[in-house]
Parts: sequence; C-alpha cells; structure tokens
Amino acid sequence: MYKTFIIATLTAGFSATASAADNATEKISATAQYDFILGDWDIEAATMQQDRSLLEGSGVMSVYAIHDGQTLQADLQVQFVNETGFIGSTMRTYDACNENWAVSWVPAGAQANAGGTAVWQDDRMVETWPSAKDQFGEYRTTLTLFDITENRFVVSMDHHYVDGPTIEGVWRYVATRRDEADIAQD
Repeated sequence: MYKTFIIATLTAGFSATASAADNATEKISATAQYDFILGDWDIEAATMQQDRSLLEGSGVMSVYAIHDGQTLQADLQVQFVNETGFIGSTMRTYDACNENWAVSWVPAGAQANAGGTAVWQDDRMVETWPSAKDQFGEYRTTLTLFDITENRFVVSMDHHYVDGPTIEGVWRYVATRRDEADIAQD
C-alpha cells in the first residue's frame, strides 16, 4: 500500500510521454528509484574502527513517506556489540530540476549532515556526499545501495581519498524486510 501511495503521489509532478513499448526498455523512473526501501527492516551492520577492524551491530530501520509523499524518511537505530550505537534519520527528496535526490542525515543529538545527492546507476542507488577531511587527508564519501530485492538490500559507505586509496565498507549493513509478526512484537 505504501509503495502505491508513494508512486501515485510522486508521479503527480512528472509527465509520462513514453509509449508502452518504450516503458519496457526505459531505465527505472525517478519516482520508483527508492520505492524498494519503504517499509520496516532488520539491520545487520558493521562500522570500521581506527585500526580498520570491524565493529558489528544490529538494529532496525523504518522508512516511510512524509511531506505529502515528496520525501522519504528513514529512521535508523543501531547498537554495536560494545554497547555503543546511534539513532538518526535520513531524509531523501527528489529534485526534479536536477534529476537527482537531495539527501541529508540527521543523527539524534548532533548536527545534520546535509548536501548529499543520489542517482540511480547500474542497478544501484549511489549517494555522494560533500568532501571531508580526516587524519589521512581529504576524501569524498559514497553510500551505495545494491543487491536490491523486494525483501533485502545491501549498503556500503566508501571513502575515496583525493591523494590516496579508496577504503570500502567504512559503514555497511544488510537490510532484511521485517515480518508483520516481528513488528507486532515490538
């Protein structure tokens, strides 16, 4: 029901001019690019520590439409095995003028990280974030959502250093759609 609502709401601002034959070969429409993410998810996550070892964790995520269906909000909560964790929300809004998605991350109790953009590329959604700097130098971050099916998808955050390597999997998780029974127990 949510997917139908979102698609119907988002498509109100777009015109469909392609014929039925063209639709079969047309790349995924802007309005359907993130519909796979709607719903409730179990998360198996890992974050890279300073020594490049992985700290594992688990959590839940709920993704739903807001702002009359123009924005998708993903509420995420993860707890790591060392009893640390975080709560936050990602906001994704389609920008028809630029033909991309505007993305921001709002962690609870911290400043928002805005300025990300996302585009559909090669059967995956790629979010690109503004440049940042750490002890290894300046880097650009990409967050890629891939291996997308109706009930599962994978996410990897990678740092691409300007004068150095790409470090893959700085933050990663596998999202598995939650059963109605699991949601009812919460």
